[in-house]
Amino acid sequence: MNKLKKEQLFLFGLLLAIFPYFYLCFFTNPSADDFVFAYYFQTQEYFQLLKGTFLGWNGRYASNIFSYLNPIGFGSFFGYKIAPFLMILLFLSSSFYFVKQLFFKEKLQFQITISLVLSLLFFHNMPIISEGVYWFTGSVIYFLGIIIFQFYIGLLIKTIRKKRCLIRGVPLIILLFFVCGFNEVLTLLVLFLLSIITIVFYKNQLERKSLVVIQLLFAILFASILIFAPGNGFRGDAYVEAYNFTHSLSYSILQVARFSFYWIVSIPLIIASIFYFEINKKMRKENVVFQNSFYLNRWLSLLFLFTVTFICVFPPYWLTGILGQHRTLNVAYAFFLPFWFVNLTVWYNYYNQKINLNFLDKTKRVLGIVLFLGLIITANGFNALKDVFSGSARQYDIQLKERFKRLQKNTPISEKLIKFKPIKTKPKCLFTSDITANPKDWKNKAYNLYFCQDSLKIYIK
Repeated sequence: MNKLKKEQLFLFGLLLAIFPYFYLCFFTNPSADDFVFAYYFQTQEYFQLLKGTFLGWNGRYASNIFSYLNPIGFGSFFGYKIAPFLMILLFLSSSFYFVKQLFFKEKLQFQITISLVLSLLFFHNMPIISEGVYWFTGSVIYFLGIIIFQFYIGLLIKTIRKKRCLIRGVPLIILLFFVCGFNEVLTLLVLFLLSIITIVFYKNQLERKSLVVIQLLFAILFASILIFAPGNGFRGDAYVEAYNFTHSLSYSILQVARFSFYWIVSIPLIIASIFYFEINKKMRKENVVFQNSFYLNRWLSLLFLFTVTFICVFPPYWLTGILGQHRTLNVAYAFFLPFWFVNLTVWYNYYNQKINLNFLDKTKRVLGIVLFLGLIITANGFNALKDVFSGSARQYDIQLKERFKRLQKNTPISEKLIKFKPIKTKPKCLFTSDITANPKDWKNKAYNLYFCQDSLKIYIK
């Protein structure tokens, strides 16, 4: 088998590995938060709703735009299933665009392969894929922000590489405006990254210094809009442990160690890192950025790697006293991955004379098979396959469909009380937040709001 066919076979394997993530989209169903956002959209004027949220709850001016545009707000439960499908497509597109600009001299097949590997590594080890991809409210706040960021950083690389700064400057600022408005941790990471880029450009007297400074200044402006929004103050007052520095710092350090270890010991990431040695050796001959190790000191690059996660865990502890759900760690991992490979370049280049890995074709085949198997039989890859082939995703979907149909058909005079059975099967990859045995619980009340059943008692038993 010649080299081209082997590469095509590997590419086919990657496409096969991502298929379960697409397939699971058709079994997603809305939960309490989705019903609340949809209800507000249906009953209030849209722009007044955005204004009220910004002033009274949070400053996420970009994600709020999409949170209220939940497909079920338009009465489409099928649209709710299509939304994560489109999100995954957009993520793959943004990942490819980023890789294409970074490896601009390489062939299309190489660019597609690298972007698919990065995307699969991300899906494979997302701390909580159910809330990151398969829950509309969570995905538009965090996942969509990552997607737009990848388009932004790809365009920034392209703009730096070429001399049309004025032409691409406006789209860059527009993208940056949206990126900084999705959530706090993404905004802080963007500020962190642009600060590093600015320092690197000035320290090494690289071209386009003014461009990166302008990006940083606009990022600070947009971050100020998000962080100092009036609504953030009301939200912070709801948590007793908020603003405890010692508590926040100590627990953040523990979480950095925990998640960094979890990600680094991942078999697919280890295998991808071995393959990256040859990629880096090739790129070092072609790309000045790789030749200069991204202009980073090896110890600083290592510090930056762990700082990424710290930036994502410290704000939740500071603002609420707890880490809560792991949605912010999804954002951390999206940055951790590229920073990991930047670190590999820095360290591989530093030990260039001491490390000389030359793999036989047979060894590469074995490593490729192990990478493929690792992506599909461990972590989220395994959970996705299990959800599909065990039938748990389908059973979950059937039960929720029956529940929603019953509520849609119910009239105020037909029933005053509805008892549902608890969700029997809870797929690992799908978001399955259920109602409770208390009809007055906010989750149960969310059903009342959306299905217009004010006097109906809804609970599980």
